[in-house]
Amino acid sequence: MWFDSWIDIAQIALTSLCIYVLIIGVLLLAGKRSLAKLNVFDLVVTVALGSILASTMILKDISLSEGFVAIGVLVLLQFVVAWLSLRVEWFKRLIRSDARLIFRDGKFLEGAMRDERVTHSEVLAAIRKKGHGKTEEIAAVVLETDGDFSVIAHGRAVDYSAVAPMLSNGEGKE
Repeated sequence: MWFDSWIDIAQIALTSLCIYVLIIGVLLLAGKRSLAKLNVFDLVVTVALGSILASTMILKDISLSEGFVAIGVLVLLQFVVAWLSLRVEWFKRLIRSDARLIFRDGKFLEGAMRDERVTHSEVLAAIRKKGHGKTEEIAAVVLETDGDFSVIAHGRAVDYSAVAPMLSNGEGKE
């Protein structure tokens, strides 16, 4: 059926407005991190929030208060995960990946690339995006925790302090 009643339309419009205001409020409270690049847990919460948002706005058998509670529980869980990851080291290691050195001094680190499922063409594209034409110009390429590539070019004095933790773990040798 194309149209049931104006009451249904008004209910959907009012529910949508309330949910919209709630989501904007949640995002403002959550801060910039909630709008940054997502890790796995952030992505799951974002998709779940979108699903709850849509279901609460459209489905008649889900009340506005049920939608608020579901959103509240997800946001609370996300805050708990963030809080634990900042304060409990083993929990942080469980849910966050470390940055990974995948290219050093003109050489691809095949083992690291295989582990991270990164191709040569992706590394080369990252190097080109930073304005470099030769791999010999590059001291290191790091796959960051958010999936971005950091490219460190050889300079007058290459300082490896930013990748020192990876080097001390034995990475960069193949």
